[in-house]
Amino acid sequence: MVTGSFTINNEEYDGDFNLELTLNSGQTSQPPWNHEGDVYSEILLVDDTLVLVEVTQQDTNTPLIVNYYSKEEVNEEHIRSTLFYIFDLEYNITEVYDFLADNDELSDVYSFNKGLRLYKAQFPFECIISSICSANNSIKRWTSSIMQIKEAYGKKVTINNKSGYIFPDEEVFVDIPEADLKEYGVGYRSSYMINSSKMILSDSEFHDTLDKMNYSDAYDKVIELEGVGPKVADCILLYGYHKREAYPVDVWINRITSYLYFDSKRQANNVIVDFGQEKFGQYAGYIQLYLFNYARLSGLMEKIKNI
Repeated sequence: MVTGSFTINNEEYDGDFNLELTLNSGQTSQPPWNHEGDVYSEILLVDDTLVLVEVTQQDTNTPLIVNYYSKEEVNEEHIRSTLFYIFDLEYNITEVYDFLADNDELSDVYSFNKGLRLYKAQFPFECIISSICSANNSIKRWTSSIMQIKEAYGKKVTINNKSGYIFPDEEVFVDIPEADLKEYGVGYRSSYMINSSKMILSDSEFHDTLDKMNYSDAYDKVIELEGVGPKVADCILLYGYHKREAYPVDVWINRITSYLYFDSKRQANNVIVDFGQEKFGQYAGYIQLYLFNYARLSGLMEKIKNI
């Protein structure tokens, strides 16, 4: 057994980070990590090696204590880099803070979002299925469905007497009976998931191509998947392929944006998307994430529920 530990200090990244807030903010990259006491754990794939990672953090910007376990030799710096990627610690988020401060209508937003970062997908395919599952669904229900699929059809990995699961890849997923998917609560989305998996499998370069595309071209490609509308497409691009200019619009982001910028007059979703991307530019993905969390915690949701 290979074991090790290291610490990630606030001085190593720009801006704030809160592990608990980030993992439990309902982002559709994948379900939150396993949580026992103050320890969050997950099986990561690092240089084709499976690694059990346990992370603790006491409060915003306090050190992240990382313990890792593997059956094979693994590069510790690559584990660190993987964590920096998943929690977007490589991004200078102070630019987002400056943007919020420079826009009066957003001046209160930061105080409700200190430490909230993008929670990016380790496996883009899992993000695609999670995002399809999230459409017209609650956070609790879609995360439960994805976890059940993961545990039923994913690869079980046991390291240091702890077990975790790797989400099934496309080759495995296409053979899951739709009846099983429906049993896990995905409902009508089962056929979307299966057919989208088939479409992805038909293009061996699907993920690499999306990763390299600009936002506009990537959007045109991903929206061709079955069951993927504009909101789900933008979630996939934001969390699966780090296109930060994506502005996923659901009913709540529509209401919030309409309230802030359109005198509380409800606009069509495509109008809100275009506005968000033009207004917020490269910060659109973060602004969307922050606005939703702000509305949820500040009481704004109750105020605008009839817009």
